[in-house]
Amino acid sequence: METSPVTLTFPAEPQYLRLARIATADAASRAGLDYEEIDDVRIAVSELCSLVSVDPEATVTLAFLVSSGTLTVDGEARTGRNEISPNELSRAIVAAVTDEHSLTTDEGVTHFQLRKQARNSGV
Repeated sequence: METSPVTLTFPAEPQYLRLARIATADAASRAGLDYEEIDDVRIAVSELCSLVSVDPEATVTLAFLVSSGTLTVDGEARTGRNEISPNELSRAIVAAVTDEHSLTTDEGVTHFQLRKQARNSGV
């Protein structure tokens, strides 16, 4: 059961990260992830949103794609000309709590994607 993506756009400021975490938890729940998996994906989205929130005039857009047993989150933020490079701790955190992830910057726009699959999905 794949649904249409749900999109959330918010200012690239730390006080809005709570909104990203709440939306992520809801989408993860709808995908059938368990409590620990939901917490994992919330941590990853929060970490990646923190990394791309470098320009207070910019916005962060998240698109949540829910399918049975899997949540995919696509994120985008205008980050200027500089490439966003996560530190070692951020890389380790995101790698530990997701099944797949990527982070790229092209022409001042940083994109990230992560995927989390339910352990019990059998997919």
